[in-house]
Amino acid sequence: MQKIFLLFIVVLLFLNGCASRQPPPPPKDKVKTEFLLVGHRSPTGQPDSSEEALEKKKEIYYSLKNLSGQNHIVVIYDASGSMKERLGGKEQKRFEAAYEGLKQIVSLFRPKDDVRLVVFGSKKLSGLTSEGVIIRRDYVRAMEACADVELIYSSPKEGFDPKDILKAIHFLGSEKAYIGDTPIGYSVLKAHGLLKGLPNSTAILITDGEETGPLLAQNISKDKAWEQRLKREYPNFDDLTVSAFDSIKKLVDEKIHFSPILYGLRGPDDKEGKKIRDFYHKLATASGSVYLEATSPHELLSAFMDAEIMSFTYGLYSTEPDKKGQVVAKGKVGIPLTIEEGKYLLRTDTEKPFEQEVELKPRVKNVYSFNINKDGKMSLMAVEHRQ
Repeated sequence: MQKIFLLFIVVLLFLNGCASRQPPPPPKDKVKTEFLLVGHRSPTGQPDSSEEALEKKKEIYYSLKNLSGQNHIVVIYDASGSMKERLGGKEQKRFEAAYEGLKQIVSLFRPKDDVRLVVFGSKKLSGLTSEGVIIRRDYVRAMEACADVELIYSSPKEGFDPKDILKAIHFLGSEKAYIGDTPIGYSVLKAHGLLKGLPNSTAILITDGEETGPLLAQNISKDKAWEQRLKREYPNFDDLTVSAFDSIKKLVDEKIHFSPILYGLRGPDDKEGKKIRDFYHKLATASGSVYLEATSPHELLSAFMDAEIMSFTYGLYSTEPDKKGQVVAKGKVGIPLTIEEGKYLLRTDTEKPFEQEVELKPRVKNVYSFNINKDGKMSLMAVEHRQ
């Protein structure tokens, strides 16, 4: 009897040992989630247009720029006739507020920044009606208006000087400067020529309207005799009438960041405003960016900082022991991306990399924002986890 009992105990111990050696259950499949890195956002995630928030954004803006070497920036400024329209519900005209905002933007640049300012629509009278018809069938006037894209400031070798650029833009404070068309494609092409081959390059467009170049080409093509004559007189005819989308492709190929800022548009119910927003939504998407909006000098300054911050790219790297350091995804500030839940090391693609671990939770929008503490140290903080 005692032997049987001992045998029973041995069998139990054997079975228990087998059970304890069962393979672990397979890991659960990770859920895809959304991640968004932004330059600055209030802790509540709500828009904040206070002076305090603007100063906080400036701190982050400069801290990020200091991670890189020299920045090369082309500002494309719209001086077309539509900028003389009044801002919605205000006595002030679009150009008046935009000009004040432009002067504030000048204060952002550092001496080592390489800054160029391209202005279109300020020298030649508009050649197209608001419906896109050539005025009085004056083809030469229309072509001259389309070619009215001018580089009015370029940083000298000695470094950027705000006094020089303020002198150069002084004429934009007058209504007389806003007379022309909107050759967006040709302006972006000019920016491409100025930035081609340069690192840390950004083109930022400030405008209130759609492009006119392709519309002009379409009208001219209806009169073959004039089309042939104009192509002889303007060897760069195709460049002058190029579409913004074709110009954007050149920026993308050169890894030049592009951000459009729409200025002074009416509310979302306005048909013209909706058409313009749809156009720039598609254009920004084609460039890997988003369009921004502003209706005051304060908002334009804030949007410009956002536009520059959005040029920063980063990588998300695995923290799992068997995959540690492997890049899982590449992203851009301000652009959401979809990735598996989990912990990642975020590292900026800058000369002086910034890095910090982030935890991305499933089935929520994971938003992280840069933050500067009282000691001036930069970090990331989770802003919101929305369903």
